[in-house]
Amino acid sequence: MEPLRAKVFISCGQQKDTEEVKVASDIKKNLEELGFDPYIAVQERTLRGLKENIFAQLATSEYFLFVDFPREQFVDSSEHRGSLFSHQELAIASYLDIKAIAFQQKGVKELDGILGALQLNIISFEKPEYLPEMVRKQVVATGWRPDWKNTLRIIRRADEHDETRLLNVDGTLRARFFHLTVENLNPYRIALNCTAYVEAITDLRTNSEVSFKTTELKWAGYGLPAAAIIARSQRDLDAFFVLHNDPRTVRFQSFSDSEAYMRPIQGPGEFQLDYVVISENFTPARIKLKLTIGSSIDNTSLVQIDS
Repeated sequence: MEPLRAKVFISCGQQKDTEEVKVASDIKKNLEELGFDPYIAVQERTLRGLKENIFAQLATSEYFLFVDFPREQFVDSSEHRGSLFSHQELAIASYLDIKAIAFQQKGVKELDGILGALQLNIISFEKPEYLPEMVRKQVVATGWRPDWKNTLRIIRRADEHDETRLLNVDGTLRARFFHLTVENLNPYRIALNCTAYVEAITDLRTNSEVSFKTTELKWAGYGLPAAAIIARSQRDLDAFFVLHNDPRTVRFQSFSDSEAYMRPIQGPGEFQLDYVVISENFTPARIKLKLTIGSSIDNTSLVQIDS
């Protein structure tokens, strides 16, 4: 599993025939040395480029670095306007509540545009060549951490399962529950109203989809469909269970009173199971797994498929 690396969105002008391109590259290098995953924003000229690059990168960034270089000089004034694109990106970052540090070159009109509405401590600089080291020192002083992500992650631990008993009209049934672990990788924010679903089931023998109806899955040891996951914590999810007296049938723990919604899977066979966890304040997390159903319960396995 790859180590966590917080993404820094670098909103920095890169005007041709200036020092700006090199400065942006040096800032990126310094952030990489500190352990971050930096992304340098480039000007997009199409709506598709904005959506797929700028907006997507902002939505998955933990930190935002704003650098305001001077552009055109105002009429009858010694001041210059700042970078239009950087100000627009700062406005989006503010809406997304991304932690930000702002730098502004001397000569740019102070508190212009979105800067006038945000409570940011604007750090002034004179020469662009000094900026990369200033950024490094400020990132460290502010306490930015590279070892986290603003995301949920689903993992499958090898051979993880629990043995338990289920009550039924005839007494108790022995069952083996297979779990998934959902991690909140954000050390500051609680993941609210997390619900889990099976998105797709594929029979790998025939490469055909297995039909089912969507319903919420059950969190392990919890009686409601929606759960909170504390910052930098985790919860287990009941992926499915298998009865010892019926080892060729995989059953789902769902909030439905009808098996027509999440029908049991009959084996032996191999299947791909796609799970998703959605949250009120995080982007959806997904995982693909290979389910093998054998003739005995010990031949049933669930392993993550490399994405």
